Amino acid sequence: MARVIALFVILCAATVAQAQPTQPTVIWDPSPNYNSRGGVTIDSIVIHTTEGAYSGAVSWLKNPSAGASAHYVIKEDGTEIRQLVADSDRAWHATYYNSRSIGIECAGFAGQAGTWTQGILPKLYDLVAWLCYTHGVNVVHPTGQATSQSQQDFNQAGLVGHFQVQPWNRSDPGAYFDWGALITEVNNRLGSSSSNDRVIDNTDPGFAALSGTWSTGTSAAGKYGADYRFAGTTSGGSATAVAEWRPNLPAGGDYEVSVYYPAGTNRSDNAAFSVTHANGTSSFAVNQQINGGSWVILGTFPFFTGSSGFVRLGNNCNASVVLADAVWFRSVTPAPPAPAPSGLVASAVNATDIQFSWNWSAYADGYFVDIAENASDLTTQTGTFQSVNAGRVNTYTWQGLTPGSTYYWRIWAFNAAGGNHGYPAPASLILPAGLPPTAPTNLVATVIGDFEIQFTWTIGTGQDGFWLDIAQSPSDLAAGAGAATFQNVQLGPTTASYNWTGLQDNTTYYWRVFAYNTIGGVHAYPATASVMTTGAGPGHTVGPGGGGSKNDSNGCVIGAGAGALPLIGLIAPLVLRRRKSIGKA
Repeated sequence: MARVIALFVILCAATVAQAQPTQPTVIWDPSPNYNSRGGVTIDSIVIHTTEGAYSGAVSWLKNPSAGASAHYVIKEDGTEIRQLVADSDRAWHATYYNSRSIGIECAGFAGQAGTWTQGILPKLYDLVAWLCYTHGVNVVHPTGQATSQSQQDFNQAGLVGHFQVQPWNRSDPGAYFDWGALITEVNNRLGSSSSNDRVIDNTDPGFAALSGTWSTGTSAAGKYGADYRFAGTTSGGSATAVAEWRPNLPAGGDYEVSVYYPAGTNRSDNAAFSVTHANGTSSFAVNQQINGGSWVILGTFPFFTGSSGFVRLGNNCNASVVLADAVWFRSVTPAPPAPAPSGLVASAVNATDIQFSWNWSAYADGYFVDIAENASDLTTQTGTFQSVNAGRVNTYTWQGLTPGSTYYWRIWAFNAAGGNHGYPAPASLILPAGLPPTAPTNLVATVIGDFEIQFTWTIGTGQDGFWLDIAQSPSDLAAGAGAATFQNVQLGPTTASYNWTGLQDNTTYYWRVFAYNTIGGVHAYPATASVMTTGAGPGHTVGPGGGGSKNDSNGCVIGAGAGALPLIGLIAPLVLRRRKSIGKA
């Protein structure tokens, strides 16, 4: 069930130490319209729009009869920044905020989205970052505004809009200005946003409309970036439209997750957000009718390195629309090196396979399983040492080991910051010696046609697979691989039949079936040791056959661990004659 949260808007700056940003180039073009700050500390920057062209604004703010000025004016395309008043002096731009603030005029209009181009915005971000660094201004956009001209009761520090100071006659920088982007970009320039942070807008890689219909909107104030997505809601039940923000985090650790959206009266008051993190999934109901145009914190959660964590928004909430805009994953505490896993257990599955298991380790992005046949090799990672990256699991079965051998082992838990080994007690495990497979029985060969024979047998126990061998003489069959007419085919452990095609007609074939595992193998021979293509009528069979009791590997490639034992037994031919051709050649 969704948990309704008390919404908390970010009003405080990051506590990470700031790095010095690049100082933007400015043209000194002094205005006479200024006076002393009277010792008041600069704690705010006020953002304006000129409501006219750059050149006209600069000219007017330098005119003594204007009674107005600003510290800086940025040209429409960002190619120029003019400084009209020194930072240490009081410019005349925001009435009762003048003594405590620096004023920045952006050439353009509060009511026009086209003001905020990728020409002017980067220069604004550069300038604000430099001023915040130089004067210690907190990189925050406070909420609220003055309630009346007479009271002048707005008293918030940080990055402020002119409309907040003088709402009775000013609206700049306007509804199209993206305060969230300003905060993010300034922090990026200051280095006060961790390099591990990830902000995903609805147009960025990492965002996906997983299901349903999500339309694109641009008109609402308080959006992050150029647009946002929205979907109609459905009452109760499962969501029919789901959006997702999935970051690729460079390091595991604790991340504060915040969402950004433009508020409105038709928004859902319980938008169904969920955060999937290292410890599971947490659900939230967010009132999108309030706190628009700012970061709304959902909480702080542990995340693994990579893209296993994500935020989703469903439309299974109250009427009438939900908005999918941006999500910020802010690194709070990077994960330390993964601690050593505990609870290490090893058990022999059979003579060749060991299953290893262990407890999960906090923030581990994955685990290595290390084995060796003595303690020294395990420590030095030499000689018999082997290692496998098992992934983000807590059990792994190692197959194909040597029966009867002793294996020392350990588990390495790791993440981007490093890792630690966990050691079992006892430190080693001895595999059982194991047995070779039993021989298959009931060997039968059936002539299918002039060029095809079907071989069948009854499966025994303990085999990893079979080899079916044929040759045109007993000696070639006994010699195995390399003999002139010897052929064989490898088959799976549950295969009990094989149709051999493409044979020569009117030809005798001697045959056998070899069952094998890593311990060794055993040949089984049919009672009638050979079969001839065509000649005895359709459906002719030989057999049933008997299983040979002697182990050997003549002519069979069975892989590491197979025993090479001598072939013993006599092979007697069985001949099937070729049918005569009837009619014309």
